[in-house]
Amino acid sequence: MKWQKSIRWLFLYPALAVAGCNTLLTGFPVPFWHIESLVNPVAVHSVSQTHFELEDGRKVALPFIKEIPSENPLLLAAISNGIEVGPSGEVYGLMWLDRNCGNDLVVWRRLRTNLSLLAAALYPAGIDESLIHPDAIAYIQENKRIDLSIESSSHRKHHLTVWDWSMMRSVQREFEASEEASKTKSF
Repeated sequence: MKWQKSIRWLFLYPALAVAGCNTLLTGFPVPFWHIESLVNPVAVHSVSQTHFELEDGRKVALPFIKEIPSENPLLLAAISNGIEVGPSGEVYGLMWLDRNCGNDLVVWRRLRTNLSLLAAALYPAGIDESLIHPDAIAYIQENKRIDLSIESSSHRKHHLTVWDWSMMRSVQREFEASEEASKTKSF
């Protein structure tokens, strides 16, 4: 009987205590994870200023981007598991997204990331002015750039923060607005 009490004190009670603390913080006793994957990923052999050279010999450029920040550690982390080329030419990689706060129910989150949006948020000067209005590029440069000079534990681990993710969504809205404006001017 004594060994049963020992097992309870060593394993069961600490597990219940941890689950109870997690429940108080997040509302659920077990942390969640959200892991996405790429469809038919292809390894990247090398990165140049204008394109990715894939293991299968293809050269893939990023839509809306004329100059890729090829030495940026976040971009290199995004392509470390290969890239996926979508049917309309968009290019995706995988990035870890760190928790926003202790109340975040999802502890581990790895997401498919549009590499054009990531490259534009990291290096707005590399956006193609012939496709995106220069005012939109200036706005991204001033307000929506992912700044790696700000010390962040997420950036040291080559992960994105929720703030970075929101910057990329803002870049996407700017791209869509520029596309819409160019369509209305052509009519």
